[in-house]
Amino acid sequence: MMGRSRQALEQAAILVATVAITALVAWDGALPSIYTNLYLLPIVVAAWRHSLAWAATVAVLAGLGSSPALSPLGVHIHDSLRPVLWLGWPAIYLFFAVGFSQWQDLRRQRQELQKTEQILQVSQIQNRQRQEELLTLSAVHDAIISEETEAQVCDEIARQVAALTQAKICSIVVPINKGGEAPAVIHGMTKADFERLFPEGAPYGEGVAGWAMLHRRVAWSPNVHRDARYDQLRAFARQAGYTAAAAAPIQFDGELFGALAIGYEEEREFAPEELARLERLARQAALAIRSARQRETLSRFAYETAIALTEAIESRDPYTGGHCHRLSAWAVAVAQRLGLPDPDVESIRLGAILHDVGKIVVPDVVLMKPGKLTPVEFAAVKQHCYSGGQICKRVPFLRDAYPIVYHHHERYDGSGYPDGLEGEEIPLGARIVAVADAYDAMTTDRPYRQALPGPEAQAILERGAGKQWDPHVVDVVLELISSEGGPLLSEASLSYSHRHRQA
Repeated sequence: MMGRSRQALEQAAILVATVAITALVAWDGALPSIYTNLYLLPIVVAAWRHSLAWAATVAVLAGLGSSPALSPLGVHIHDSLRPVLWLGWPAIYLFFAVGFSQWQDLRRQRQELQKTEQILQVSQIQNRQRQEELLTLSAVHDAIISEETEAQVCDEIARQVAALTQAKICSIVVPINKGGEAPAVIHGMTKADFERLFPEGAPYGEGVAGWAMLHRRVAWSPNVHRDARYDQLRAFARQAGYTAAAAAPIQFDGELFGALAIGYEEEREFAPEELARLERLARQAALAIRSARQRETLSRFAYETAIALTEAIESRDPYTGGHCHRLSAWAVAVAQRLGLPDPDVESIRLGAILHDVGKIVVPDVVLMKPGKLTPVEFAAVKQHCYSGGQICKRVPFLRDAYPIVYHHHERYDGSGYPDGLEGEEIPLGARIVAVADAYDAMTTDRPYRQALPGPEAQAILERGAGKQWDPHVVDVVLELISSEGGPLLSEASLSYSHRHRQA
């Protein structure tokens, strides 16, 4: 509405100027007149500010004001000039009107093209940022469905977010104790740098991360050195080398986990889209961390269930007390020495604990018989592999242990049971457990014999390598015996689960 009113006023002013110039020409009393040049001014303004049609209208009026049409007003015109005045000035005015109008149209088009180009450039930048964000979210999603621990997931999130945001420092800050906060992971420096300043953690609620956790909202600061929310953490910011910072809370199911924080070296303002992106990343991080926690809870539950089952079996036979714990120690140590990934080590640990769970179906009279077993009794004992495998298959969180429990009595030469598998057809976990099981059985007292000395048991392993047992696994076990010894491995096993969950 305001634009149309302004346009109408401008057009009225152009008409008034044109009429005024015509009055000057009439007052001059003769044509040609020096005042006719003034008509170019309203024509140019009309072409510059308005449409070609309006500029042409002003040009026609100017042409009439410079022609013999002014004769009735007493303007003297020489007869020889009449044809020129009728055509010359109107043509010039129209030329100016059309020329300036087209020039102005070209100028407007160029401006529109520049604006369009700027919009496209901004769109390209935004699209590239969205694509990078999607790649980061995809990486976090991969962490959700991976077998990584909570610590590994947090480290991957910090690394990916730092790369996406190009931040100097990126951390996941969590509450500690009852009144402190500290980075669970930090990308851009080490946790040791933080712990040197705050061995007991920074005061809870300090900084943008603390504020985000305290208020459950995104927080940012253009310059943390002038921010009242920074007190003791200001020294850490100087040491870490960041000035501007932002953070978003990480929470799931109403529970606060921590805050995702980023820091930049230079002072800067954070655009709304940057803060919205940080919130999105924090929400995805919450999903990844919750997933890791659920996996670890399930793994812990599976291990505790396996321990309960094992203790129920071992309670029937005092001679085998602690056997499964020791066997788990050997199996974990061998798997780690072979460089197996953590999920595989965890499966082997679970399989080692459960390897004899099927003996729950073996009668006590057979299980604890001091003498040699009859063929029928031995067949009953052999059945424990199948029974144990069936127990593991029917419980979802024990299924990873199934190949080990079912196949741990296979022999490398194919003469074992229950399926007579040969060589590397036997699952690696089962091959590891078979060697560890044999060594522990030989070096502990049983109802039917006394424990063998360590060197004698080692010699039996060497003779059976390639026949009863995997030769490579035997070599690793013998290396462990000579370098560490049984008791050390037992202690390693008992602490392995805790270390694995905290890694």
